[in-house]
Amino acid sequence: MVAPERPDPEQSGRTKKNSILPVVLVSLVLAAGIAGAWMLFSPPAPSPVTTIQQPAGRPSAAVPSAQVSPTPPLPIRKAVQKESKESPLSAVQAPRPVQTIPVPGKNDRVGTVNDRVGTMENPQQPAPDQETLTPRQLQCKQLAHSLHAFFTHLDQKEYIRDFQLGAPAQDYFIALATKLLNNPPVVSRESDDLYTILKNMAHFFRVIGGKNILVIKAILDRERETIEDVAAEVFAWSTGKQCNSKEFSFHAPLDKLYEYAGFFLNSMGGRSYLFRRDSRSRLLINYYAILLVDQANMEGINRHGIDIKPLLPVTISEIEGSNQLIYKEKYLDRLYELVEKYQ
Repeated sequence: MVAPERPDPEQSGRTKKNSILPVVLVSLVLAAGIAGAWMLFSPPAPSPVTTIQQPAGRPSAAVPSAQVSPTPPLPIRKAVQKESKESPLSAVQAPRPVQTIPVPGKNDRVGTVNDRVGTMENPQQPAPDQETLTPRQLQCKQLAHSLHAFFTHLDQKEYIRDFQLGAPAQDYFIALATKLLNNPPVVSRESDDLYTILKNMAHFFRVIGGKNILVIKAILDRERETIEDVAAEVFAWSTGKQCNSKEFSFHAPLDKLYEYAGFFLNSMGGRSYLFRRDSRSRLLINYYAILLVDQANMEGINRHGIDIKPLLPVTISEIEGSNQLIYKEKYLDRLYELVEKYQ
């Protein structure tokens, strides 16, 4: 077996030296290029030493420039920070000035309502026609307008047209009410004979006829939402100082209304008539009949001597147990006032 030849040591060393020499030369060339580029493009060297102010009582120390980064002067930094915080829109629009609202002191005069809202000190003067009206005259004017509006409303209803009244509703019912006032029922000594009792029981049929009774019943049924307001307005129109208006020319003297109040409260014919009506109509008639007798007492014309004191608890009890009246609480308040008055 033949042994492998070993390479000559001198020859291998020359080979290694020849392969390293080019690498060294290339490295030197690259280092020289990097050094030249650094010399051309590097920034100027900072100041060698930067002094930092220390608080009082401590010695100041010099810090090498290599350890402290260069910073711009303080005014330039504030400008840069302010510019970075502002939006592009702030460079165009000026900042809105802050408005301060003065708070009045104790001795400051606070302006009146007219001063604050900018109105004139003197209020608007009323119209000449309203300036000369008394409170009662103004009330009569408002009542006449409201009642006239109600009857105008009836003229537009189809069920009223079906009755063929032959006249505007307001004129028709004023004539009807006037006829009833001029033909009062019997209040005193009704039970002296049977004929008077029967006559009172048929009083409305005898005076105004069956057709008109049907018209009144239809209105009471169809106008349930407004009939209480109309009743209150007619009562206010008829009592107190007499109202007079071309818009609503109806006159109902208290002494004639008193006869019908006594008829419903104190006669067999009137009571039997109410018992044939619905509870809502019966309670309204009883309530206003009591108010009319109270008015007659104040005027000194209660010639039949009707005593409403025993009627008050009964009427209060009936109204309290009813759910048909819109102004139920108002009626009860007035009746309780009369209870205190006549106790």
